[in-house]
Amino acid sequence: MSKYKFNPFTLNFDDLGKTVDDFLSNVKVDDFFGSDCLRSLPAINAIEHPDKIVLSVAAPGLKKEDFDLHIENDLLTISSDRKKEALPDDVKIRRREYDYSKFKRTFKLSQKYDYTKIKAKYENGLLIVTVAKKDGQNEGKIKVEVN
Repeated sequence: MSKYKFNPFTLNFDDLGKTVDDFLSNVKVDDFFGSDCLRSLPAINAIEHPDKIVLSVAAPGLKKEDFDLHIENDLLTISSDRKKEALPDDVKIRRREYDYSKFKRTFKLSQKYDYTKIKAKYENGLLIVTVAKKDGQNEGKIKVEVN
């Protein structure tokens, strides 16, 4: 057991308050909250199954209506161009690590996939795009609806 005992009544609270005030007035917001490392392209997992490929796009905060998916010339394009909501004047963003309101990702699909058998659904912040493997030939441009 230590022979020194802490007695809070012996603290000089004026000096302590000045020390805290000095610290807070000299610290930069970036030092306190960290600097932004804005991620503007959503992360994507691509998993190939024997009969299909499944793309999972991590895009929290969007709605299914915010996505545009289409296939043209073996290229699958997934994009969003949602307007950002204006913040009130008294609100400040202290840290922003993601913003997927506007992005575009394009993937080259091989000819083994059937572009007419593509499905997309959005739930729990993930856009799940499933493309079945094909039997025939792919042609033209295809617009994909998100469920």
